[in-house]
Amino acid sequence: MTDGTNLDRRTSAVTESVAIEDPPEIQKANPIHAEGASAYGYERPIVAGLASYGWAAASLLELFGDGWLSVGWADMAFRRPVFAGDRLTTTATLLGDGTCTYGQRNEAGKVTVDGRAGVGIAPFHSEWQLPETRTARPPVVSGPVLLPEQAPVDEDYPAMAVTLTVASNRTWCAGRLGDLHPRYHEGETPGAHPSWVPGQMTPLIRHSYRFIAGIHTTGRVQYLQPICAPRTITVAGRWIGNQMRKERWWSTSDAVFCGEDGTELAYCQQSQILLPRLG
Repeated sequence: MTDGTNLDRRTSAVTESVAIEDPPEIQKANPIHAEGASAYGYERPIVAGLASYGWAAASLLELFGDGWLSVGWADMAFRRPVFAGDRLTTTATLLGDGTCTYGQRNEAGKVTVDGRAGVGIAPFHSEWQLPETRTARPPVVSGPVLLPEQAPVDEDYPAMAVTLTVASNRTWCAGRLGDLHPRYHEGETPGAHPSWVPGQMTPLIRHSYRFIAGIHTTGRVQYLQPICAPRTITVAGRWIGNQMRKERWWSTSDAVFCGEDGTELAYCQQSQILLPRLG
């Protein structure tokens, strides 16, 4: 297991992974992760962006150590699709200010994900637009489909309660990412994978709204405290933007993750292209 001293002896880190197909529930919820991807112009189903970031994050942990998950940050840009079976290599390189750049490439040498990361509070920390409404509500089980142009900008999402059990944490790490690192599997309170936080953003939308499909484009995450299983976490978000660009709707949301006592555990931002129903 890495520790917080890695920063003193490393200037770069390289990790490798093989992309895994998204689980059935993700494929069912979003057609671009299933056979419906071809209708949107993709050769085959795209692996969810949170998984691509999850594989890239291994290099950040190698560089910064586990302290990065206690108080650390990353931004990410998804440059091109990742498909199941792709062999991915991520390189994180330390900069003179103590932050790093990282880039993930597929076996053809094309960049799939890149960004910056660091230990401590992010330089974009003052830019968060967090929700005021943080009391969890039950999910909406029915309702009209939210069209891309109908995103309720400047409104808080109804908050969502998520129970992170030891079993579900291990399934996330091993089943979704193939990550068997002891930090996620051993002991009575294993740590949550860094991808778990951005992985809650789309479920937060679907907790209250029905929408057809989306493509993750960019994101930010700020880890404020270690997140370990088992515990119940409230995820509260705010829709902060929705703009037409290149004939598509680009939507952005910010969210805060709170413990049972209201303590803030993490912030996250997701930008995505909201896709229309085809046919």
